[in-house]
Amino acid sequence: MATTSLGIQYFIKDGHRDTVLSKLKGVIELCTKEPEFINAIISETSERPNQLFLHELWRGTRADFDAVQGVKPYRKASMAEVKQYLEKADVV
Repeated sequence: MATTSLGIQYFIKDGHRDTVLSKLKGVIELCTKEPEFINAIISETSERPNQLFLHELWRGTRADFDAVQGVKPYRKASMAEVKQYLEKADVV
C-alpha cells in the first residue's frame, strides 16, 4: 500500500511558539484516531525557536490524503486558528 509524507514548516510570530506547539499537538492527538494515520513528528531546534517542522506519515496516496484528511473539520479549524500566530507556513 502507498504511503504519503506531508511536511509543514511553521514560522511563528514572536511570543506565540507555545500556543502553536499546543495546537499542533492537539491536531496530532485527533489524527492518531484516524485509521490511515501512521506517525507524526514535530521537530524543533534551539537555534531557531520560532520555527517548528511537522512531519506526518499517512497510509494511501496524496490524493487520498487530500480527499479524506485534508477536509476534516478539526484539521481545518485548527489550521485557521493557528494562522494568526504565524509569519508563514511552507508545505514541503
